[in-house]
Amino acid sequence: MTESSARKPKKIIPNPELPPEKCQHIRILDCDQPVQRVFYECYHCLQGLLSECSGKPVVKEFKGRDQVQEIKVKCPNCGETAIKLITEKVLSTTVIPSPWAE
Repeated sequence: MTESSARKPKKIIPNPELPPEKCQHIRILDCDQPVQRVFYECYHCLQGLLSECSGKPVVKEFKGRDQVQEIKVKCPNCGETAIKLITEKVLSTTVIPSPWAE
């Protein structure tokens, strides 16, 4: 018997299935227009929201490095940060029925 045939193959033990990660529904419209519309659900309370944004992303220097500025949009329903948008400014945020509600 040779040395290679005497070795048993290793058993492959599958990794346990990980729980699903929290995700957020979002749809961006009018990307090529001066004012873009973003439909999304609040990350915390799942309230449907519509934000209107304008401008290009703003790049600022932070600790010697360039970083894109994120604008934290507060949810009018729960007061938490609903989403972080990369844009120059958020013009308005309106509560709407969630298009993804079941």
